Order: sequence, then structure tokens, then C-alpha cells
Amino acid sequence: MTLEKRRSHSQLTTNNQTVYGSLAAGDDLMDTILLICEDYDIRSGMVTCIGSLEQTGFTVFKTEGGKPSGYAAPTIISEPVELIQATGFICEDETGELDLHMHGLVERQDERIQAGHFLRGLNKVCIIVEFVIQTSPVVAATRQYDRSLGYKVMNFTQREESNR
Repeated sequence: MTLEKRRSHSQLTTNNQTVYGSLAAGDDLMDTILLICEDYDIRSGMVTCIGSLEQTGFTVFKTEGGKPSGYAAPTIISEPVELIQATGFICEDETGELDLHMHGLVERQDERIQAGHFLRGLNKVCIIVEFVIQTSPVVAATRQYDRSLGYKVMNFTQREESNR
């Protein structure tokens, strides 16, 4: 079977909506952002944030023979870190469940910087996290497994008016 090569794509929208907010100490970064998305009926968008975490958990992709081959074991930092920057895409997964694909940079107390693909349930807010969500009701984002790449990837499409 021949796998079709992934093609670049984009969607233009002129009716963006923005949510500004902050997360309190003890909240989970990703789970709480997803709860906020549910409160506002956001099914696709982009989130960016800064703040501090009392612990963090993330992973990076590993390689074999110079090619990506999956994800490494999770890195867990069990001490407070500065959340220098995190960015993610709000989407639906292959089953239609709300999902968040987020990457970020953290600085440890010894000034080392680490980064990766954040994991849900492992990133508790320390003091505060401030965030902005950009969304549009006419763009759908779905994160699906792409066999040709061997990873889940984001696909953006025009949402049908009848669905909104």
C-alpha cells in the first residue's frame, strides 16, 4: 500500500474570539484549560501561557537511525519551575473528545532550561499561570494519527455552518 504524503494546509478566519484568564495554585495546567474550553464551548483554538508550576511532566520524541520513532519515557521534575512559555493547540481527538497538544519551556531553580511535549495531569500550578486562548467557531482542528508520519498530527478544516 502506498501512503500519501502529507500536504501543507491552512484555514483563514476573520471572526476570532479571545479568552484571557489565569489558573490558580494546585490546578492542573492542561486539564483546567480544557475545562475552561468546555465552559465556553471551544472545540478548536490555540493557547499560550506563562507562570509557575509546582511540578512538571513532559516527553520528547526519540529517534532511531536519525528518524523520529516515538516518544521517550516521561521526564518528571518534582520541584517548582518557572513556566517560561507554553503553547498548545486545542482540538478534538479521533473519537471527538476535546484534547490539548501542548509544548513548553520550563526553567529549573538551578537555571537549567528544559522543554518538551507536556503530559496531562502532571503539570500543577505553583503560584499562577496566565493564559490567552484564541479560537474561531468556523475552524475545526482534529488531531489524528498519520500513518505516513507515524505520529498524531493536527488537521485544520472549515467547520460546517450546520454544526455551529
